[in-house]
Amino acid sequence: MPKIRNARNVLAHPVFAVLAFLLVPLCPPACAQANPAHHAFALDVYSLRDPGDASAKLYLNVLPLTPGVSAPDTLKDVLVNVSGGSANHYKDVSSPGGQAVIDLGDVPLQNVVTVQVTVQDSQTVDAEVLRGTTAVTEFALNPQQVVVPDFEGFGAQMNSNLYTSLSNPANGWINNPPEDVANVESKIKNLKPGLCRIFLSPNFYVAGNENELSSFYQTVELAQAAGARVNITWWFLRQAPAGGDQLSYTQQDMQNFADTLIDLVKNHGITAIQEITIQNEADSAAWLNNNKDLYNQAYRLLDGLLQSAGIRNQIRFVGGDLVFNGQMPWFTYMAQNMDDILDGWSVHIYWNYWDTSYLLSRLNGILDDMTILQGQGLHTKPLSVTEYGVRGIKTLNGAPIKDANPYRNGALTNTDAGYYQNNDGSLTSISETNIAAFQQAQFNLQALRDGFAGFSKWDFYRAQYDFGYQDYSLIGYLFNPAEGQDRWPLRPSYYMEWLMANTTGQHWQALGLHGSSAAKLVAPLRSPSGSLTVMAMSTDGAAAAFTVGDLPPKTAFSVLIWNADGSGKITAAPAVSSDATGTVSVSAPAGSVLALTTAPVGPLP
Repeated sequence: MPKIRNARNVLAHPVFAVLAFLLVPLCPPACAQANPAHHAFALDVYSLRDPGDASAKLYLNVLPLTPGVSAPDTLKDVLVNVSGGSANHYKDVSSPGGQAVIDLGDVPLQNVVTVQVTVQDSQTVDAEVLRGTTAVTEFALNPQQVVVPDFEGFGAQMNSNLYTSLSNPANGWINNPPEDVANVESKIKNLKPGLCRIFLSPNFYVAGNENELSSFYQTVELAQAAGARVNITWWFLRQAPAGGDQLSYTQQDMQNFADTLIDLVKNHGITAIQEITIQNEADSAAWLNNNKDLYNQAYRLLDGLLQSAGIRNQIRFVGGDLVFNGQMPWFTYMAQNMDDILDGWSVHIYWNYWDTSYLLSRLNGILDDMTILQGQGLHTKPLSVTEYGVRGIKTLNGAPIKDANPYRNGALTNTDAGYYQNNDGSLTSISETNIAAFQQAQFNLQALRDGFAGFSKWDFYRAQYDFGYQDYSLIGYLFNPAEGQDRWPLRPSYYMEWLMANTTGQHWQALGLHGSSAAKLVAPLRSPSGSLTVMAMSTDGAAAAFTVGDLPPKTAFSVLIWNADGSGKITAAPAVSSDATGTVSVSAPAGSVLALTTAPVGPLP
């Protein structure tokens, strides 16, 4: 079959594309076998046309069902009938690997195509007749291809200091813990987050910092109550002072890490902790770049401690948390030296709002690294994104933009997340804009199509990490709200993530998709129980219609749209149903993201 545009996302990087030819609970009429007495083959058929194409094409794929039978290289006879047109008859159609393409000519979208294929070769004594029905669409679901077999979900970083604060009396910095936490707790739970990362710092074990460790415990319990999949990240490995015993420092760090994990699992009944990472952004720690063996050793020390406690088999080990500059040496090291102990790898990705091409090149660069490693005979691991976000401008008219740092008595500090400059010259925090939410949606869908297994946005809500100040949050925080004002305001990115998290979930599968169309981005997912969600957006921000085929036929889909009216919130559109061929056509307003879903969804936020 000729390469379909955009197919690189699911075909060119086999580390992510798990092919599972299912006999198929989601198989529409296009995947049909009309001669059950033989059961030698099944037929998968779909038809695609980009609105800009001169003609529609019909794609046939004959799938062997019997062990020892291979796909036919020639289809003896193919009969094609397009609604409103005459039948076309083709003889001895070339089908290397069982795949064939037929040009249908100028057939409009949504026209129904029926196909009858006769297969007979040296493997089949009798001719086998296969039939299928499809329609001409821009996109077609490919339920036989599983791009992500076990999705970790859409979530965000949960700051472990939600229930406390940091103070430095010597410098006069006396900070108060966040207020009205029941408010933000309910909003976290309502998002139904998937992958949520929580820092555990060696500083929590220093005498006098018991409040920070206690707040960490409460944060983990909140994540469990929200149904999250939790990654506990040991924030940093301590570096021994000159002449100090580095091994003893690392052993103590891992002992503290293990003791805390064991206590949470065995004594607090925590089941949400399903993975750990050691060292945030390992390739940014200069001293570790020349001491990767210590990183390896730390994982093995923790592994032994958790094995002894009997909980290692329920906690995956994820390595890396890598940023761009040093990622390939670390990928290579982990593949060569930690293949036996790591279950996954993770990366961090940020971009400026005026340069969305960077988010695409960053994803493609990681996939290219995977291909290089595989070409060297090395094993790669499932990838998750444990930090990502959008940055804004940080200077204006040549001068740094300043934020009032609430953690240093309002002292001015250079902005971190940055701002969006409006047409009138005014500034809006980038984290409060529809622009950031829209680009993060593009990132989510593109990375999902590329096979990334989970997403933890930086970060969920405002709380204090240290005495620096940054705010990339889904949920804001007002230190001095006016009467009646919500202290924890929801931002557009919250609503967008809510849409994705509430129409998908952990352990879903990201499915394959045929077709491409200009700036349109489509991602289908299926739940373990068979619910189906198709998310779609036009990455250029234009209004767009989407025609998707080979969905379950005559099936009702709820339609939820983020930012349909420019408010950055979610609205429900009228439900749609697929026709007898499994085709749906739906429109997305400018700047929006939509989800078609058969899954039950609760009240909108």
